[in-house]
Amino acid sequence: MTTETDLWQTARIIAEQHGTDGPAFAARMADSFRLGHTIDAHQAWVSIAAKVAVLIEASASGSTHQH
Repeated sequence: MTTETDLWQTARIIAEQHGTDGPAFAARMADSFRLGHTIDAHQAWVSIAAKVAVLIEASASGSTHQH
């Protein structure tokens, strides 16, 4: 079972490594798991993609977002 903390940690790593391309990267990961019929992983990656977008937006606006 993936925790919210795990999802946020993954999102932070992706945001740091991929920058503004991070949400698209996470969305591609989600799609790959959907195509592989791994629904739990797909849902986790959809959540990660949304979290990466939040982190990128917070970074762009100069605020810090802690979870």
